[in-house]
Amino acid sequence: MSEAIRETSGMNAPYAENSLYDGNDVMTRHATLHASVGKKPRKVSCLSCVQRKVRCDGQPGTTCKRCESAERPCRYRSHVDGAETTAGFPAPCMQQQQQQPVSSQLAPARPFHPNGHNAGAVAAHALPALPVESRGPLGNAAPDATLAFAVDHAQGFSADPSESFFGWDLEHAGSDDMDFLGLPLLDWFPTTTGAETTNIAISEPSAARDDPESPSSQLIRDAQPPDTPWPHVYRPSENDAEINLSPAAPKTPSILQQLSPSPVNEGCRQAIISLVNTTHQPNWPAVDAACFPSAQTLSVCVNLYFRHFHDGLPILRRVADLPGGGDSSPAVASPVLLLAVAAIGAMYARDTLRSSALALNELARRAISSLRESNRSASFSVPVVQASLLQSVFGLFCGSRMLYQHAEMSRGSLVTAARRMHLLRPGLSFVDELQKGTGAPTQEQRELAAAADDERRNLGWGIYLYDMQISALLNIPPLFSISEINVPLPADTHAESNSQYATESPPSFRAVLDVLLSTGELQHSLGSFSLSIMANTLYRLCTDAAAVEAIFTNVPAPGDGRYRLEFPATFKHNPQQLLDELSVSCHSLHALPNSLTIGVCALSHLGHMQFTWPGFLNNIKIAAGKSGTEESKATAREWIQSRIQDDPAGARFILAQAGQLSAVLARYPFDAPAETVLGLDVALTFWALLKFSDNLGGEGQKSFSVFWSTCDDASEWARNGGAVYFQGLGDLGQLTSAKCLAIFRQRMDIMSWGLADRFKQVLLNLEREEQAP
Repeated sequence: MSEAIRETSGMNAPYAENSLYDGNDVMTRHATLHASVGKKPRKVSCLSCVQRKVRCDGQPGTTCKRCESAERPCRYRSHVDGAETTAGFPAPCMQQQQQQPVSSQLAPARPFHPNGHNAGAVAAHALPALPVESRGPLGNAAPDATLAFAVDHAQGFSADPSESFFGWDLEHAGSDDMDFLGLPLLDWFPTTTGAETTNIAISEPSAARDDPESPSSQLIRDAQPPDTPWPHVYRPSENDAEINLSPAAPKTPSILQQLSPSPVNEGCRQAIISLVNTTHQPNWPAVDAACFPSAQTLSVCVNLYFRHFHDGLPILRRVADLPGGGDSSPAVASPVLLLAVAAIGAMYARDTLRSSALALNELARRAISSLRESNRSASFSVPVVQASLLQSVFGLFCGSRMLYQHAEMSRGSLVTAARRMHLLRPGLSFVDELQKGTGAPTQEQRELAAAADDERRNLGWGIYLYDMQISALLNIPPLFSISEINVPLPADTHAESNSQYATESPPSFRAVLDVLLSTGELQHSLGSFSLSIMANTLYRLCTDAAAVEAIFTNVPAPGDGRYRLEFPATFKHNPQQLLDELSVSCHSLHALPNSLTIGVCALSHLGHMQFTWPGFLNNIKIAAGKSGTEESKATAREWIQSRIQDDPAGARFILAQAGQLSAVLARYPFDAPAETVLGLDVALTFWALLKFSDNLGGEGQKSFSVFWSTCDDASEWARNGGAVYFQGLGDLGQLTSAKCLAIFRQRMDIMSWGLADRFKQVLLNLEREEQAP
């Protein structure tokens, strides 16, 4: 015993003298002293068998029998204790993994620099926010690495192991119907060529339904098919796929480059590159700066943003909107905001520049996430919240299921930021602070302070409008409460003079809503942004009433009235009727129509499609295959057929409203993100009502026409029936469900947002079903 003690103490003496281990570091000391004693190696299973939760009889370096019989790639995980050769990977790739030093795995992440961009984001609260030259840090050149992030099948992205288990993975990822960018799915972001770069082919896992031993057929009988185009089906999966920004210069008309004199200079571009490099060091691989878009390319993206997207969500200021500003350049000084703007602008490009939109948006999402983690105050910085809102809008409509999920989750953080920052609550403003100071402020100072207050308030209204639009389009509950809003409506950005910043004050939201529900009139002249806010608020009141009605199991009796929802007695006027009147007023506006005013008209028609038969839009989507189960699909189709038989007048009224909405979208195509969802709702409405009805027109003798503008023919045809002509579609007697699907599928071909491509695949699947014998 004494010899053992002396031997042990002698062995531990050097470590005790050097203080390499603490007193409680027993396991580390034991592993060091007895390194020669090893455990029995653990049985390693290939990734395919792990995903399917079945037994694997293979070994690293070989192919198991299950993968060999199913003709699947057999790959194994690489472990820290030794790089094992993986079947399906080239040898140079494994050699590079073996050559990595162990210290690189234990090296601590570099802390976020206190003087970096996060400090600039916090400083953005200063009054006022003026357009400046680049103030961001100018970082060194980025290392020659690739941009890696997880993406899904339909966007050329990696898949999720659990998708195979649930039968939700995309088997036919390379189909022409999903390649809406006109490029191979895995080549959207070309890989950089270098001496040490090895291109690894990403093999797609085979569908679970093709594997007889897959548990998906046992646990989930009718899960989503592998090639489902619905964007809500997503499960995060494998490691980040390596992709690159495209180094090719876009073929863009020179007129887009001449809209403003160099809105993005080289200094701003270097600030973005520095931001990207700094935020990617802790968590993600660095980005190859050589492939990052040039300053000229970013200028094109910014111009496309303000030309196609800004009017639909006016939360940013341009130099022309500031007092004394005569330039249309964007007043963007934050690199993260500029990155989010460029990503949206790239979606509207018609050349290879569009292929970089997803990567730019993912860079913005990562930058926002890094800024929030490294500096908590950045979560409540105006530029960061603006960038987060734009990034969420992009993620929801770009077509990527991964970004779609992130957009759903970020909606809560945006609403929380609006509440914490008091964007839609009364509080001290820049104008109040300026008046409390010593000395009399100049006219320019007052105008700049009012412009800064408008920017904060417009950001809050942008989050509110985004929340309400998502609720209306996706039929999910909103997060904002109407009662917590108590600020003036947005100022009219199309006013003739900027003197309104100091003299005029927009009307209060509560006052306008109170008068509207009490008297049924608008006593103030509102801009398109304010009209859209009021229209979405009225639609929200209808949604709340429909939600209460859904609690009761009794099916409402068919009726001839246009407005079937019941509201509290305190409402002197029906909100849905007020929404229709607001839509009519948008037709007579002196200003040119934009996506916001057309959105008010669309909400009016959408409300009748949704609330005439509560749950109608949700049921037609389930009938089209959204739920993925045959039982739910059959139940939804039976519900639609029974409602048509019980209430043919209601079916004609819904179809007439869908026809008017179709004509409005065709008459004023602004390529807004919401048009993708509205187009699907109209297409599925025509498909469902034509497919599950025998003679929807009835026995009426009079002929009617349904146009985009408000007319009495739509209501009269709904009551009496007869022959009807729909503008842009044709006569009802010559329309079939398959023909309507083909028409709306062709309309989605010209839409810029990737979500339209997924919905086009939904229509194509239904069209094939109609044509099947």
